[in-house]
Amino acid sequence: MRQTVANILQEVAEDYGLTIAALKGQNRSRHITQPRQEAYYRAFVECPHVSYTEIARRIGGRDHTTILHGVRAHCERIGQRYADAIAIRQKAATPASQFAALANGYALAMKAPTMEAIR
Repeated sequence: MRQTVANILQEVAEDYGLTIAALKGQNRSRHITQPRQEAYYRAFVECPHVSYTEIARRIGGRDHTTILHGVRAHCERIGQRYADAIAIRQKAATPASQFAALANGYALAMKAPTMEAIR
């Protein structure tokens, strides 16, 4: 089964004894921001079908650059290069998700229905 951002939020909240609302909220305390950044990182590497912008929307309506910063900060904290996180994300991408991305890009270029609209 494919991992979802909602599942990741639930797992991170449980791991740290927080609520999903706290992870999505505006509190900038370290005890919340570090788990939040872990959620950004996990969503980035475990959900290759979800863009930075979509991760940002699903985790508190933030800007995509906030997600980028959080992924990089978490990489630094765990001693991983950001390039390695990108490699993990690319490896996790399935041919089906790659096909859907290509099909959606083509559909947008041709002003045709996207894969999501068809489902």
